[in-house]
Formats: sequence, C-alpha cells, structure tokens
Amino acid sequence: MSIIQSYNNFDYFPFQPAFETLTDYYIEYKQRNSDHSTTLFYQFKINQDLIEPMSVIPDGCIDILFYCDPVRPSANVCGTVLKYKRINFQANCEYFGVRFLPKQETQLFKYSMKEVIDCQIPLADMITIEPTIMERLINEQDFRGRIKLFKEEIGNNIFACNDLPAIIDYSLNKIYSTKGNVNMNQLAVETGYSTRYLRKQFDAHVGMPPKLFSQIVRFQNSLHMLLNKHFFTVWDVINENGYYDQSHLINEFKKFGYLTPNKFMHTVSKKLSDPTN
Repeated sequence: MSIIQSYNNFDYFPFQPAFETLTDYYIEYKQRNSDHSTTLFYQFKINQDLIEPMSVIPDGCIDILFYCDPVRPSANVCGTVLKYKRINFQANCEYFGVRFLPKQETQLFKYSMKEVIDCQIPLADMITIEPTIMERLINEQDFRGRIKLFKEEIGNNIFACNDLPAIIDYSLNKIYSTKGNVNMNQLAVETGYSTRYLRKQFDAHVGMPPKLFSQIVRFQNSLHMLLNKHFFTVWDVINENGYYDQSHLINEFKKFGYLTPNKFMHTVSKKLSDPTN
C-alpha cells in the first residue's frame, strides 16, 4: 500500500494551525463517536506578547469556545468562517473548546446552522444551560475534568438527538471519504434527489451549499498533506485532491487562507518544529 493510499484511509478531521503555533500551550483530545464522527476537545492560552490577532481558517466545523476567566467568563458557539479571519483573543487566560463536524446533528440549538455560519453566538442564546454548570466548567483546573463536565452536563443535551436525514448523512460521508473531491451532480444521482433539493438540505443541516462545503474539506485535506512534506509534494496534493493545476491550488488557498501553499508549508512547519514556540 502506498503512502497516499494509507493516508486516504485516515479519518477526516480539520484543524486550526494558529491555535497550535501562536499560543503559550495547546493540548487536545479527540473522541471517536458511535456515529463514526469525531469530537475534538482542546485547550490553549494566549501569550501576552502576541500583538497580532490570530487567524482562523475555514474548517466546516462548529466550535463551542469557553473563555475561562473567573471574573468575566463567557462561552460562544462559533460557526466556521468562510475565509480566513483575524480574531482577538484575551491574553493570559485559558480557552477551552469543543469542535465537532456537522455530522453531529444539533437540533436543540435555537439558531439554524445557516445562522451560525461565520458568526459567534453566546452559548446561553443557543441552548438552555444552568449558570452553575458554566461556573463549574470555568473553575475546573484539569483539562480532562473539563471534558468530563462538558460531556455530562452539556454535551449529552446538545448531541442527544443524532437523526440526520439520510441524504445528508450519505452526502457527508461521501464528501469526507473523498476528501472533498466529489462531483455534485454525481452526488445527487447517488442520493436519488435533485441538486436543488440537495442544496436545500445542506443549507438547513450544514449551513452552506454542498459544493462550498466540499471545497473546504478539500482545502483542509490539502493542509494536512502539505504539513507532511516529507511524504507529499505540491504535485501530490494537486493530483490527490482533484485540482486542475498548480494555479487552481494556489487560488483556492488564497480564497480560504492567506498564504500560498509554499508559504504555508514554510511558516507553519517551521513553527510546529520549533520547540521555543
């Protein structure tokens, strides 16, 4: 089995490079769910000397981000951005986050998925949550302890119902398994519905058209391959992800990110490998 074939067997899950490269520390834990999706729990603290806002990039996910300040605690539901965005985080304070894919249906949210895209909405406006639960999670000092509290007191309510329509469940699995390299007309044929109906269902359950979501998945997969530069070249990324040529790859990086592929490899790989960062 080739490196690329082996790589394609890995589960898809996106990431935010700046969280790992521009923070005092970053830790994470990935939980495999019964529906074959993944939930990412993470925690980080911002260096007080960080003068530039951190950039977040499209990942197709939903984050619940807790600002763990005992004096001014807060929690927001953050939908995926559609292009890179600079966000100010508070220095000298821990953040605890939960990132999950649209495959985990959140029917208890009071806002639709389309309303969440590219927005930050207070968690208390999205679901009913006891103030004491928020206080306990903020004051918990242990990362694993926060995970346990979230799962027992919040996650069990948010993810209690996971009853996605079959067309969305099938389409998401297809997009993830092909790393976003899927034709929308063919996807409509496979599901037995029209492209118009498919788009309508994606707007309702994912918050964006299936083509755009597929492009974001492909972009994230390309980032992962570029970080494994010892195994993959730019041409591997082009060929495996269905880009027409190098210009197509570069244009998509500029659409979703802020660096060309080569600059991204140089900048992020250097920071990840530098123990002083």
